Amino acid sequence: MIKYLLILIILFTITSHSQKSDFENVVYNVGLGSFGSAIGAVINKKENEKSGKVFLKGLWQGSIGGALIYGSKKIVSEIPKTKHIEYNWGAKLVNAAGVSIIENAARNRDFWELWHFNLGFNRFEFNTKDKFKFTYKIRPISLALTLGSAINRKAEWSLMLQSGEVIFSASKLRHNENAEAYALGQAVVLKDNSIFSIEQVLAHEFIHIYQYNDYNFINSYFTNTISDFRNKSSLINTLSNYIYWDLHYPIVAGLYEIERRSNTSNSDNFFEREARFYSPDELNSIFNY
Repeated sequence: MIKYLLILIILFTITSHSQKSDFENVVYNVGLGSFGSAIGAVINKKENEKSGKVFLKGLWQGSIGGALIYGSKKIVSEIPKTKHIEYNWGAKLVNAAGVSIIENAARNRDFWELWHFNLGFNRFEFNTKDKFKFTYKIRPISLALTLGSAINRKAEWSLMLQSGEVIFSASKLRHNENAEAYALGQAVVLKDNSIFSIEQVLAHEFIHIYQYNDYNFINSYFTNTISDFRNKSSLINTLSNYIYWDLHYPIVAGLYEIERRSNTSNSDNFFEREARFYSPDELNSIFNY
């Protein structure tokens, strides 16, 4: 498992630091989706399957998902241009399709077998392999991050309905008083009386949420491990029917921290640079996660 995560970090390092144009954004999103899927497909291959064939299947399926993820981020870029936060609903649907395809590929399944859609820490699954089946699950780490973001904060219900994202506000942001907003997992916290327009700030933060989704495929790397735990523990087995184990957060947080420590300027941080690519340049001063 460690070697696969190291390969992933190397892939991130190679692709992320060249991102300066639309084309390079496509390369990054498609590259991450395809190779992340291919690695997962090999991890989850059946004993009678050949690694090369499985790798290639994961590669091409993941590339489709990566292209859709890029498209979803482009839709988000329309929010500050049109002043319509509602664009994020369309972006969420496209993003969910892309992330679902990548997850299926990483689990060594056909890309159309299972679709999911996230609303905050809630995950709605639609199984279409044999017969249609709907399943609701909670993502525990996303739930914990959302609860942490909600403490002493005001729930922005109107913005939530307009965007489909969990949004809170506060007069002061604890981690950085100079910040205008930040995203933590699947939740956004806004600073009251921001000097920027709400559409500009939210577009930036929504990209951070989508970046969190970018690495959802990592959960597929632990499929066999979770299966072993389910076989050994009736409690884990029962919980797994209602919980989607979103174990990728430490990886995303770790990559962000690597970027933060390895760059002298926040503007050089890949995650912030990509968020700015899809939102106005005037947001350069925002520091968030």
